[in-house]
Amino acid sequence: MEDVVERPENIVTITYDTTIKSAVDMMSDNQIGCLIVNDCSGKFAGIVTERDIVTRAVASSMDLEKATITKIMTPNVVSCSVGTPAGRAREIMAANHIRHLPVVDNGMVVGILSARDLMGQQLLEDRAAAEEVAMLANCLKSIELSEAADTVTEEVPKLFQASRCLLCLWDVSSDSSDINDKPPVVASDTVCLRNKENLRCPVDGSEFFNENDFYNDNIPDECLKAGVQKPRMVIPLSISGLKKEGSNEQLSGYLCMCGLTNSSIVNMELTSYKAKLTREILTSHLTNASLYHQARLTSQTDALTGIGSRRLLEDELEAECARSKRYRRPFSVAILDLDNFKTINDVFGHATGDDALKKLAECMKSQKRIPDILTRYGGDEFVMLMPETEANDALKFMERIRSKVQQIQVQESISLTISCGIAQSMPDFKDSFSNIIRRADLALYEAKSAGRNCVMLWNEKMSKVLKAGDIEFEKIKRLKKRVAGLSEQAEKMFVQSIWSLVRALEAKDPYAKKHSESVVSYAVGIAKMMKISPRELEVIHRAAMIHDIGKIGVPDAILSKPDELTPHERKIIEQHPLIGVRILNKMSFLKQEVAIVRSHHEKWNGGGYPDGLSNTKIPIGARILAVADTFDALISDRSYHHSRPIEEAIGILTDSSGYDFDPDVVNALVMWVRKVQKQHKKVDQLTPEDLLASHKHSKDDPAAELIAETCAVDA
Repeated sequence: MEDVVERPENIVTITYDTTIKSAVDMMSDNQIGCLIVNDCSGKFAGIVTERDIVTRAVASSMDLEKATITKIMTPNVVSCSVGTPAGRAREIMAANHIRHLPVVDNGMVVGILSARDLMGQQLLEDRAAAEEVAMLANCLKSIELSEAADTVTEEVPKLFQASRCLLCLWDVSSDSSDINDKPPVVASDTVCLRNKENLRCPVDGSEFFNENDFYNDNIPDECLKAGVQKPRMVIPLSISGLKKEGSNEQLSGYLCMCGLTNSSIVNMELTSYKAKLTREILTSHLTNASLYHQARLTSQTDALTGIGSRRLLEDELEAECARSKRYRRPFSVAILDLDNFKTINDVFGHATGDDALKKLAECMKSQKRIPDILTRYGGDEFVMLMPETEANDALKFMERIRSKVQQIQVQESISLTISCGIAQSMPDFKDSFSNIIRRADLALYEAKSAGRNCVMLWNEKMSKVLKAGDIEFEKIKRLKKRVAGLSEQAEKMFVQSIWSLVRALEAKDPYAKKHSESVVSYAVGIAKMMKISPRELEVIHRAAMIHDIGKIGVPDAILSKPDELTPHERKIIEQHPLIGVRILNKMSFLKQEVAIVRSHHEKWNGGGYPDGLSNTKIPIGARILAVADTFDALISDRSYHHSRPIEEAIGILTDSSGYDFDPDVVNALVMWVRKVQKQHKKVDQLTPEDLLASHKHSKDDPAAELIAETCAVDA
């Protein structure tokens, strides 16, 4: 903040004998609102303002041409000295409820400050401060929390001309009574004189102050002994992160700066304003860094056991391979498998199985060395990466862990055992992390084959199956594909059986014949225009095939009734989505399709059934099916109405768009119909048969095979 101008211009003075009329003329000629009154010796004696003239002279009906200024002037005026900071000048004017403040030097007025001048100056200073602080955001681009913290302690002191800086953040998300004994989770400093090992969270608030007052004369004894001068500036910080264990990750702490220059101390108003802006920027950027930090830790931590994840293993193993090659140092990898884990799950339940995995992880975690990396590789498999460790030493280490694991009991008289395979990096140090994992996996296979509960080292006799052309791997691959194919074939046969049943049911009703087949074509056409993924397209296709299977529970008299349904009959027919769910609910592989079947009569405005869902709470497949189903009903003959032309049906759906139907789905239907019109070069005579044929015979349509396959099933 700049000091006030020491020699302001436009200083207009008068003496005791000046008449009020002359004073008015001088104000008018100089376009000012006040005059300085000096005595005969030229010393400052008082001030007269426009308000004084109006309230004292005019209101009292004085003779303005004869009465002198002494009748109305204000003596003993509040003033300030040359060099008074603008912030202090504003405080004086606010405290005394005045709009003009004379600047006095040796008894003489050398300037006068107005509220308008100071306000304009403050705006300029605030803008300059904001621009200066905004530059800080450009420096805080790192998404690593530690790097962001180091940048803060390097750049922020420059804004306040401070020589030393300390940033500390503690994890206060858990209600812990011993938090005052914990070191900060984030600590960074620039030439700070405090002992970093003794930093503790200030739970009593001794380090924190009023959020609008960043100055403090309370200097820690350790800093005073080191020669730190008061005041110091402390910016409290509160950083929110990811949710964990039912609460939000919360980091709280402060940014402390000392060794402030005189200008930062004198111009407290502007410095505090800059501190507020700085706190907002730091909170935003450190929060982002904390979110990234927590997300990365989450991705590298196994949710069940709390040890490293497979992703962490891949990162660390790749780095260890590079380090081993660079420094030509060995390392070993052990893969452990919990013996008889499936039996534990089947006999005692999955909760006991999870408990067994947790206890195993905790046992290994307590035994491992600090440099070792322990991760869960998948299911009941764990991997231990051991830097600077040769195979024989790794064998002794894993044997010790194996004996410890045998002491773990999950049920009375039921102890855990593990099998383990170990591989060391190759002597030429040219290992890839995938090769060493494969060798350790082969050693684990040998340990399992040897009767379990043992540790095996990889040797070259196990290497024959490492070759890509060997029959063992090819057999495994073929068998894996065959098993997957059998599963897929079984699901397909089940769906086709249901489809045959649906076709048989529809054949009983002359009006509903081929209804589901048509809905399949229309739904796939809409989904394609909406760029639905191939996998989701298959789900929608199957859901369309079986969407009306629940009508088997609705009496034929209601389904084929030509007259308007009674409220009771309407309630019965509205049960068919739930009946369909009841029929299909046990088919776990149709979980997504069942959700669509349940909701295909929901409406965009929430007025549908059975759950009253609205907008995007309705599954996208159900929204597509609702439009396809209604479109087919409109352009087909029914017992209660004749078929409508395609254009009329589109008009009805468009009118209901945004009310009954998803606008995007209706728009996709219109786009698809227009595309088919263009392909068939039929603008007015387009028929439902044309729409159905567009999919059955399209070579470029990825859904054509699905449609053709559906239509090929014999009713």
